[in-house]
Amino acid sequence: MLCDLFIKDFAIIDALHLSFSRGLNILSGETGAGKSIIVGALNIMLGGRVSADLIRTGKDEAIVEALFSIEGCDEVKQSLHAWGVHTGGDQLVIRRIISKSGKNKVFISDQLATIQMLTQLGGYLLDISGQYSQQLLLQTERHLDILDTYGGLLPLRSRYQEGFDEFALNAQDLASLVNAERDKEHRKELLAFQNEEIEKAQFSAGEEDALLNERKIVANAERLYERTYGVYTSIYEAENPLLGALKKSVAAVAEAAAIDTGLNSLKENLNSIVISLEDAALSLRAYADKIPVEPGRLEHVENRLAEIQRMKKKYGKSVAEILLYQEEIQKQLKSIESSSQRVEELKKELQKRSGELWKIAEELSEKRTKAASRLKKNIETELATIGMGKTEFLTMLEKVEKPSADDATFGLGRLHSRGMDSLEYYIAPNVGEEPRPLSRIASGGELSRIVLAIKMILASHYHVATLLFDEVDTGIGGAVAEAVGEKLKEIAKTHQVLCITHLPQIACFGTTHFSVQKNIQNDRTVTAVQLLDKDERVEEITRMLGGKQISDTTRAHALEMLKDAGRG
Repeated sequence: MLCDLFIKDFAIIDALHLSFSRGLNILSGETGAGKSIIVGALNIMLGGRVSADLIRTGKDEAIVEALFSIEGCDEVKQSLHAWGVHTGGDQLVIRRIISKSGKNKVFISDQLATIQMLTQLGGYLLDISGQYSQQLLLQTERHLDILDTYGGLLPLRSRYQEGFDEFALNAQDLASLVNAERDKEHRKELLAFQNEEIEKAQFSAGEEDALLNERKIVANAERLYERTYGVYTSIYEAENPLLGALKKSVAAVAEAAAIDTGLNSLKENLNSIVISLEDAALSLRAYADKIPVEPGRLEHVENRLAEIQRMKKKYGKSVAEILLYQEEIQKQLKSIESSSQRVEELKKELQKRSGELWKIAEELSEKRTKAASRLKKNIETELATIGMGKTEFLTMLEKVEKPSADDATFGLGRLHSRGMDSLEYYIAPNVGEEPRPLSRIASGGELSRIVLAIKMILASHYHVATLLFDEVDTGIGGAVAEAVGEKLKEIAKTHQVLCITHLPQIACFGTTHFSVQKNIQNDRTVTAVQLLDKDERVEEITRMLGGKQISDTTRAHALEMLKDAGRG
């Protein structure tokens, strides 16, 4: 329930604080006084769009704040809990700040929030019936929503919707696979060619580095041979080899060590040098013997390196990457081979799901047909009480036919996201006229009364605690207006109702009555709202009855209307 509304620097409102009560809250006032501004402020509480134009001239920001009682509002509490928003009780404060800088803010229980969060909460807290509700009634796609709400069919429809969404996802997967199947042969040929090309190359890890090193050796084979074998010759095979001279030196030291044993360590060192030098000479000879001198070896190495470069341009930056790419190719080839099997599996799954959807859709349709018959009678009964007694209201429910099992949609046919039915409301406001679509022939006054009748019928299904009726008095007056007032009072027994009206026949039924006025203060236009006491309420009803010319008779009439409404 909406307890308090605070508005500051919003349009022509300077500062305004309203406290609403349970029952029927009436807001009346001259045209242009600011009633629509209050509706606009409440719409902002539902997540409506804002702009800097709404800020009062000369101010930097506007504030709209509302206090709601959320006792018994389980959906609201569940949402707040999911978001980690704590209220500390059964009261919830929502505040929106509109800034000229564009940095608008939303606060839920003093915690920063998003518009999406506010929109979700708004749907549970407040329902505005005005021009927007009439526009929704003109949208035929919303007619099923009304019927399903009335018939208590929303849970069954949600179950159908979940199945329909799953079917759609599977259908998308199948379409992707079928498209892949179309390109499968071409893709398979390409992958097989790439795999064969890499396979033939017979690359191995580290091969490129080994080839680069071999290329250096082969290109400089002659110099390497000259340097290594030449050193071996000078050590071992020359006319006066270095090793021979060193061995003579070792023999001389050995003779000296036989005389002086102190030279033994030097003798051992020289022996070690001889052994090391001999090993080095033999190693150089062995290296020289292995230097590749076969004809064409350099050309082979260059060709192999060129092949590696060519493949790197196509498949990777290195031999290692090329080999990894080959592994991926082989996986894709296996996947392509198994895709045909997956296509058949998905087709069977879609056939199964479409059968399940048809069962739910047929159950939903059967219940809709029964609910539509009841809704027609109830709406005609309600319309009769508000001046449309001769109106015929029809629910034109059409069903799609079930297709053959082997159709292109896998049995889904023309089922849509809300089942197998389409619905449009028709009316014949006058006896003898052929019923025609509500969206094409209803006048503003008729629409407002049909909206009221629907809200009256659906009131028990609404989880939202507060209903706001704006422009419900469009195109009516007299006894019809009185009947509308009685209906609003009846709805107010189970819901808090806010009603903006110009008609005294409606205003007199209010539990609480506010007068909206526009005044000039300090050369500025200001909207003010006054909660009326009993005497002030009589004067307001009198004004609404008599306009500029107010007489005692008019005042007595106003007093009588209030008494009659109170007795009712």
